[in-house]
Amino acid sequence: MQRSFSIELPSLVPLQLPSRMETHLWYVVPEEVKSKSLLKQYSQLLSPSENDKVLRMRGDELQKNALLARTLVRTTIARYQTNNVVDPRTLMFKKNMYGKPEVDWQNYKNCNNPPLHFNISHTDSLIACGVTVHVPVGIDVEDKERKIKHDVLALAERFYSTDEVKFLSTIPDPEVQRKEFIKLWTLKEAYVKALGKGFSAAPFNTFTIQSKAGTTGGYSLCKEKTKTCNGEWKFGLLELADSHYAAICIEDDQASGGAVSVDIAS
Repeated sequence: MQRSFSIELPSLVPLQLPSRMETHLWYVVPEEVKSKSLLKQYSQLLSPSENDKVLRMRGDELQKNALLARTLVRTTIARYQTNNVVDPRTLMFKKNMYGKPEVDWQNYKNCNNPPLHFNISHTDSLIACGVTVHVPVGIDVEDKERKIKHDVLALAERFYSTDEVKFLSTIPDPEVQRKEFIKLWTLKEAYVKALGKGFSAAPFNTFTIQSKAGTTGGYSLCKEKTKTCNGEWKFGLLELADSHYAAICIEDDQASGGAVSVDIAS
């Protein structure tokens, strides 16, 4: 995907579908999209209700980011439907019973591609969309320089598991401690979003995200109550645009034991 979207369908070059344990991560930096005429074209991709929501946002920057987020979702998903040309303007969405957005595939009875799952996350300065096939996905992005107003350990004791608090308490450098806190937050939020049942279904203090011994960037999920860990959920943590942490969580419904493969495009 280019950072300059286009509403001309021939420019939406079809994309190869992700494999089962692969996540495609697309992102856009709002600051780099400056053309007002381009933003006007993007608004033509959105449904009337989406445009209404954009206009209800307070301030030009919030409206711009909301517009870019919906454009990113529509143009990305449309390009994966390689068996049929899908106009991004015709895509329809629904929410599950917990409010997680999904594509309403019932409107595409002739579409033979496996159903795509997607999830979107954004900060003021970056918008990202993760795409998988067959398995649910959750993503979260956080600014690496995000300021934490309260004491890190006090905040961790309020929201994190006991093991995560212990881990953070062993870090003497305040700056390193702050960054590790943000990484954990990003990973935990990605898991909750992958579950798709809302934050009440998995409060942050009911599970632990911990590094896998002998791996680089590998993480596992352990239940706080039982202290048991399982491989049903796979995680990836990376940096985007040198300024953000991005966490990806997908369900390994076949318990393959493999790692998450991530392709990134901006």
